[in-house]
Amino acid sequence: MSFYQTLLNVAIEHRYHTGGSCRCLDFQPTKNTCAVLERAGLLLRNTETGIQLVYDKHQLEGLQMLAQDAAEPLSFDFRVFATDPDFRNYTEPFADAIDAILYFDNRRATGKGDISLTDNETASGDDFRPLDAAEFEDVLKPRDRLQPPEFVLRLYAESERGALLQQWLEDAPTTYRIRFDSRRRYWKYYLLGKIPGSTSEPSFFIDDADRQIEFESIGEEILGGSKRAFTFRSKQQIPLNERYQYRFQLKQKGQNGETVLIPSLPFASIRQVGMETIAQQQAIVSEIYINS
Repeated sequence: MSFYQTLLNVAIEHRYHTGGSCRCLDFQPTKNTCAVLERAGLLLRNTETGIQLVYDKHQLEGLQMLAQDAAEPLSFDFRVFATDPDFRNYTEPFADAIDAILYFDNRRATGKGDISLTDNETASGDDFRPLDAAEFEDVLKPRDRLQPPEFVLRLYAESERGALLQQWLEDAPTTYRIRFDSRRRYWKYYLLGKIPGSTSEPSFFIDDADRQIEFESIGEEILGGSKRAFTFRSKQQIPLNERYQYRFQLKQKGQNGETVLIPSLPFASIRQVGMETIAQQQAIVSEIYINS
């Protein structure tokens, strides 16, 4: 009769997702890792936050022998792909990825229990490795260099900091954690159709009912050669999120105060973007079109 216990957990967090857990990742063990899992009687389970490795107490001796092999250090290696095609569009730091892949391992990780695998609070440009890096030698398949995974994860059972396998077995289950931040964009509203107020100084404006985000009038633009639009852009970049809680309203100033013209403006789409020069730098802008 088997008696399974948790060896370790991997948890992925993302500020884009409601609740913070990233559930759109597929952890694919390498061929060598699949062989290790089978020889050591380990099971790989998907969890709500990532993956979990569990071991059979009756097959523990085999796992310990693999860990003691100095010629071939024991590690669990994964190529991690996103099932959401927009993952890179809303995730930092993929804007910086040029012939490189994010790489995480636990060789420099310290502490027990809950351990972060990123040097910074969230994954950053410092976590990239070039495609020809030694860390990927036995991990990447030929096609991965054309369509690379989102990141590579390698968990060593031994490191220069000590015998991690024994620590995993003796202490409460270790959770290795990777946190991702959302990309930030300026939002730009295009107001088309019948425009209230003066065309030179429009009396309408965008207001945030919660006073978190400020918008400024950018002026009039001609779209498609003939369509006139008044534009408003956020003064700060806004983190992308799958469920925004903002309350942006289109209002108009009048003699008797302010009138709400549109009580709830649409939010930005991940895919509808443009490029603009803001503060003398090129920036990605989320474009939102409104027919008034």
